[in-house]
Amino acid sequence: MTAENTEIVRRHVEAVTQMLLGNRTLQPGAMIIAGELTDGSGRMALAQMADALGKDLVFLAFGDTADGYSLTDIAVVALRNGVCHNRLGCRFYLPRTGARAVLLPKPNVRGHFRLAPGELMHVDRKPADIEDGVVRATARLAQLVERGVDLDGRAIINTYPVAA
Repeated sequence: MTAENTEIVRRHVEAVTQMLLGNRTLQPGAMIIAGELTDGSGRMALAQMADALGKDLVFLAFGDTADGYSLTDIAVVALRNGVCHNRLGCRFYLPRTGARAVLLPKPNVRGHFRLAPGELMHVDRKPADIEDGVVRATARLAQLVERGVDLDGRAIINTYPVAA
């Protein structure tokens, strides 16, 4: 991964952290991570990571697209009662009030996910104005990525080199 791509990923992780947590501080039970899903085993690897770490994960997948290196997918992974809930294809939703964003799974999956400071919580309903909220969230994410975010100690962002 190039230094430029690493910076793109880092800025997105910071922006997503701000959107999902607002002014709260990320606690040890949850992580926002990013990288590339290079093959079909990625979903299994995320489940194994969540299990090994004992944490709920929000995973931001990146890759080369027609628009350059960018965010290609969003996944949530949470273990509950020995069952791994692993949802790829999520989208961000931002309410009209501009409060914290939530994660919407694919339309056939019930409810949405909210990141409490230390865990992912499933809320068993969908917002009423989904498409408008997705548009708001997309615009907000782009704005935060462009201008940058100062998390002021509310989360620790680590960058690790790609294994050779």
